[in-house]
Amino acid sequence: MNYLEEILENEGSEEDKFYAVADIVAEKEAERSFNSLKVEEKNIFMIDTLLSEINNGGLDEYFFNTNSKYSADTVNVLKMIGQSEFAEIINQASIIYNGDSADEDKFDMLNEFDERIYEKVDFEALYKSCLHYLRSYKQKFN
Repeated sequence: MNYLEEILENEGSEEDKFYAVADIVAEKEAERSFNSLKVEEKNIFMIDTLLSEINNGGLDEYFFNTNSKYSADTVNVLKMIGQSEFAEIINQASIIYNGDSADEDKFDMLNEFDERIYEKVDFEALYKSCLHYLRSYKQKFN
């Protein structure tokens, strides 16, 4: 039994299971590199990075701390797992971040996107979507 199967079999909330997987993936990324991760692990890593930065200060933190490195791929992953509304918010915020506006204006606009996230994104549904996606590939994890 691999680590994903063990986590999925345990009792607990979808959120707890998501973060248990994300913690293992983050350790693997830190020990090796992002490129050493399986595609499915990269996808979870990108979503976890997004959520961590949003919870740590908002989208401005996400874009600043990651230099917008994974934003396009993260948008694609969110769409793939059925989180189109969240993906669209991140996509629009990315356009603002990468645009020519003054930093102060960007900060204000990104704060508006933070508010949209908290109003519109169902995080429990997000965790459930991530776990559904992972269940489809659980044989690939070790």
